[in-house]
Amino acid sequence: MVPTALSLSLSLSLTLALTVALSLALSLSGCGTTDPALKRAIQNVADRPELARVQLRPFAEQGNPTAIAQICIAYGRSIGNRVQGAERAQAFAWCHQAAQDPDTDGPHIDSLYHLGLFYKSGIGTAEDRVAALQWFKKAASLGHKEAENEARGLEGKPRLCTNFITNCRMF
Repeated sequence: MVPTALSLSLSLSLTLALTVALSLALSLSGCGTTDPALKRAIQNVADRPELARVQLRPFAEQGNPTAIAQICIAYGRSIGNRVQGAERAQAFAWCHQAAQDPDTDGPHIDSLYHLGLFYKSGIGTAEDRVAALQWFKKAASLGHKEAENEARGLEGKPRLCTNFITNCRMF
């Protein structure tokens, strides 16, 4: 059967409509890190975690895995006394989701570490040193040095020296 101009036009229109619908769905769900607001929020995680938490929240609430991992880290760096009750529980839930349901690049190593800290300190969950040790070891197996030290501390082992200037010797 030879396609007619009408069938080609309908096919092209359908393809265009599907492309527009897919683009709209991806932009609404906050997928990826191409959104400039998401990029700015991620840049704030290290130096301005309180601001990053506010900026990342809409993306995390839409299920964006990158935003969920980054908001976990932002909370881990700034949980303090001003974050209470339900917000602590939400921070724990995001860290748990980031650790359990990693994006396509694998688990975000800092999310694993911060989840361990949340379990160790009882932030947003009951204190559970066994679970904390599990998450610290998982992060340490991926090369996270602070997680390795936390795991060693929970196991009663001496911490690793990270001061390369003094080699951990006291003068």
